[in-house]
Amino acid sequence: MYLLRFRKTSGWSSNIYQASRRKIWGNRDHSLDAMSSNTPRTFYGRSLPQNLVDYRSTESKTRLCRALQTGHAVPYLSLSSCFNTQAEPAYCGVSTLAIILNALRIDPQRIWRTIWRWFTEELLECCRPLEDVKVSGITLEEFVCLAHCNGADATLVRPNDSNEQYKKFIQILERVCTGGREVKGETFDEENPEEFMAISYSRKTLGQTGDGHFSPVAAMDKESNSVLMFDTARFKYPPYWVPMEVLFQSMLPLDSVTGKSRGYVVLKAKYEYQGRKVACNWSECNSLADCPENDLPVPKPVYKSGQWHCGNWPCSGGPFDTIKPT
Repeated sequence: MYLLRFRKTSGWSSNIYQASRRKIWGNRDHSLDAMSSNTPRTFYGRSLPQNLVDYRSTESKTRLCRALQTGHAVPYLSLSSCFNTQAEPAYCGVSTLAIILNALRIDPQRIWRTIWRWFTEELLECCRPLEDVKVSGITLEEFVCLAHCNGADATLVRPNDSNEQYKKFIQILERVCTGGREVKGETFDEENPEEFMAISYSRKTLGQTGDGHFSPVAAMDKESNSVLMFDTARFKYPPYWVPMEVLFQSMLPLDSVTGKSRGYVVLKAKYEYQGRKVACNWSECNSLADCPENDLPVPKPVYKSGQWHCGNWPCSGGPFDTIKPT
């Protein structure tokens, strides 16, 4: 306000003020223009398409409560306890796998930081170098390869566009989301789910931007025929509910890298003794000789240049080419 009054009362001073302003702010304006023209366009998240229900919405609360009450959200608590945002834009596959391996309580048998063993994306460098994964992500075959290398059994299904395959998908989806309660009966343990499902799908089919993506399934709501997807790219989209039929259709488009359709993977711990169950059994052992240490996964080597085979599980071709929808 003082400068404004001063400029009105003194023409000479006003000229000096304007010259000084041009000298100081003129250069600054120019640098800002240059910076804005050279800086890439950035985004703070994206809005979900109308056919998807935001996890944070009132409708989502209704669906989640219903899924919990009907027993169709068994994976939810285990996944949410170790859910994280992918560290790189192309890390959706390795991030999804790390979340599920931790949810299965598989001991990686190698250190993440200091004294702690815990799966993160950086520990999943075996089937391909992470520098390559940062650029182009991983394929379904590589996802399965990494799962086997890190103590999990993985069943890959690439469905075709048929009513039979859709029904089969819903059947397996319900088995995973209920934890197989109907089959297991009294042996059912909701705190230790034995199966999780990861889905490789096309974002385009869901009306989202981008294309190929991986995410774990957290729950299903039969009343609305929808599935809760824990999208690992939380910087882009929040978790959301997607109609079952739309989710199934999103697995059918061909992956431009493999020339095959996308699909879903059901993962289990490869060994009986894992996580909490290991601790319980060890506490009951009278001596180390009695402990089931041989049932634990052994440490796996990291990726080596030119080595594209991990044990008996090749990262491309091999037995995966013979896998058919079941």
